[in-house]
Amino acid sequence: MSEKLIQGLEKLNIEFSQQQISQVETYISEVLEFNKGYNLMKAENADEMAVNHILDSLVAIPHLKKIISELQSQTKKEILDIADIGSGGGCPGIPLAIAFPEHNFFLVERMEKRCDFLSSVIKKLNLQNVKVECKAVDTVEINSFDLEVFRAFHPFDLKIINLLFRMLRKGGYLAAYKAREEKILAEMEEIKTMVKNYEKIKLTVPFLEDHERNLVVIKK
Repeated sequence: MSEKLIQGLEKLNIEFSQQQISQVETYISEVLEFNKGYNLMKAENADEMAVNHILDSLVAIPHLKKIISELQSQTKKEILDIADIGSGGGCPGIPLAIAFPEHNFFLVERMEKRCDFLSSVIKKLNLQNVKVECKAVDTVEINSFDLEVFRAFHPFDLKIINLLFRMLRKGGYLAAYKAREEKILAEMEEIKTMVKNYEKIKLTVPFLEDHERNLVVIKK
């Protein structure tokens, strides 16, 4: 068990049930096991995985809750379709799917080996609300999602924002986990012809307080 996971959840005021905590812990051990033969995610042990990947994914929950509630009142839908674009080893998609079991999550990932890992983890965790979309983003059906989240996907440029908007329903949101502000400003400058307004929210990840983290929110 990762002590930092439990302490981090407390610091973030996230109340997980025992079942949710054990799902996260199983996920952590599955990643670490898979890492032995295939470098899936940068983590040497359970605490590092908990801090750098799980808490880093869950830190945005209060802001995502606001977006979700706005989308629910806007679309009159109780259950939203949320995608993790370029999911890789499953962050932020899997931790968020555990946190929001009432919504549908789609893990969009083009590399088969990663897709196989994601599918097997979903089964082990019994995550009924998660589906793996093993395909490149430009082959995903248009207007598929209400909300798109991503962490280690491409930097914003015109081609990428076009692809992201293409998959997103009208009025939908993008929530991108990003690092340094100066880098964000440079990326947003690249796409200013398509994105006039965006919100940049400062995030503080427990045990990573000295790392600059931000959430960039864009409405289509």
